[in-house]
Amino acid sequence: MPSIDVDSIVEFKGYADLIIAGILTFSPQLLYESPLMQLVHRTSGLQISNGIAPDAVGFNQAIACMVAAIGVGQIVSARMGPSNPFIFLSMYATWGVLSLATCLTEMGSATVLFTGINHLAFTGVIWYFHSRVQKKPVKGE
Repeated sequence: MPSIDVDSIVEFKGYADLIIAGILTFSPQLLYESPLMQLVHRTSGLQISNGIAPDAVGFNQAIACMVAAIGVGQIVSARMGPSNPFIFLSMYATWGVLSLATCLTEMGSATVLFTGINHLAFTGVIWYFHSRVQKKPVKGE
């Protein structure tokens, strides 16, 4: 069975973020009104975000730009060689914790809750696979 390395996971997450950025740019209601968000809404009682409201369009584009930039950074980092997993652990954990904390306020939504859970899950995945990697000696050491 082939082993999974942290860089592969980070690269996968980068491409997933690019897809999310594209959805936010061209059709945000696909994300905000998806069956998964409906389930999170029914389960949590948090509101469904309105991705097509006139005041949401600029906000969605700003989020799309940020998610795309993070996605590209993840892909580049993963392709450049062994990345430092603690960079991604801290980034995903911060995003996850802040998203969940937002859900404790009136600004919370089903989408933000799902984002928090998603990022904390990726934090766990990165931690799990990083903790199982055997450090290989670097040439010249």
